Amino acid sequence: MDFTAALRLLRGGHRLARRSWIQPGKYVYLEPAALCTSPEGTERTLVAHLRFVTADGTVQVGVQPSHAGLLADDWYDVDAEPPGGLAPGPGV
Repeated sequence: MDFTAALRLLRGGHRLARRSWIQPGKYVYLEPAALCTSPEGTERTLVAHLRFVTADGTVQVGVQPSHAGLLADDWYDVDAEPPGGLAPGPGV
């Protein structure tokens, strides 16, 4: 799928990855807006943003897709497909 379709799924709480990513286990998800407390003790809104989970489980905050990622059509829903393969067909 392209990034437009991927973004719709991200907004719905899905985890997305690209088939061209070599290491398994990587994915992107949307962290919704939330309240946080700043160092001076003021409550502020932390805006919604993308987070990237690396193959070793490290989370990178505030990810911006590259131009290649925005133009790619190899995005897929991590939870809808088994790792490294296509989702099973009907009746499987």
